[in-house]
Formats: sequence, structure tokens, C-alpha cells
Amino acid sequence: MSISHTGIPHVVVVTKVDELCPLVKEDLKRVYKCKLLKEKMEELSSKVGIPMNRILSVKDYHEENKLQDDVDELLLNTLSQIVDYANEYVKRLAPRNQQSL
Repeated sequence: MSISHTGIPHVVVVTKVDELCPLVKEDLKRVYKCKLLKEKMEELSSKVGIPMNRILSVKDYHEENKLQDDVDELLLNTLSQIVDYANEYVKRLAPRNQQSL
């Protein structure tokens, strides 16, 4: 049984995407155009049973000494999607919890 069948929302955050793909290293806005990254995400999706739209990409801050808008935008987008998935899950649970009261 894959983890996506548990009913609990799951996401996978893929880090260091800039190290995987030279295209992304050059311009982080190309993160969704990198064929190598897409192949790795498809492989991960089939291994763990999480849909592709639940696999999110980020670039880590590890050697930078100042903030970068592209990195921040990708991180905030990922965080926003995680919060949205959590909110959807809580909304689905609310009717069940009220029925059991």
C-alpha cells in the first residue's frame, strides 16, 4: 500500500534542485522546465505513491550570504501549497468530527 492511500495528505519536498540540473543552477525560474528533475520526480512518485503535484521543489540556502528573491519565492510557494493541503484535509475532517459529537 502506498502512503497516498492512507487518507492523510503527504507532500515530498525535493531539495538542492540547483545541484541536480545545470539549467536550474543558472536560472531557478526554470525549475519546472528541467527534464532531469521531472524524471527524478516521476521516479519518486512511482516509488512512494505520491502524485506528481504533491512533490515540491526548493533550493536550499547553504552557501549564500544574502537572500535571493527567486529562492524565497520557490520556498514560499512550497510552504503555501503545504498549508493549502493541510487546510483541505482539516475541512474534510470537520463534517466527520461534528457527526460523532
